[in-house]
Amino acid sequence: MEENSGVIKAIILDSSVDIVVIENVRVIRILSDDYNLLIMKDYTPIVGEINGSVLFEKEETTKYENIIGFYSLSHNVFHLIIKGKGDNSDK
Repeated sequence: MEENSGVIKAIILDSSVDIVVIENVRVIRILSDDYNLLIMKDYTPIVGEINGSVLFEKEETTKYENIIGFYSLSHNVFHLIIKGKGDNSDK
């Protein structure tokens, strides 16, 4: 069995930058306004909307904070589409 078999591939699409691919992610933490979610290898397929932060954890942590967007996970490939920046000011 491969050593990297316990990891997720993340693909991030942000209109302000090129497509970013993060390999060998062990854990994805989604911290949204209404929920927190921890995604690991072989997590059930999921689709959702986010207004908050996404953290990709491997040897180091990559953070996308204060974002509005959408995500999906299928076959250990996580897609994040960033629509824009969130507004943390009072409503």
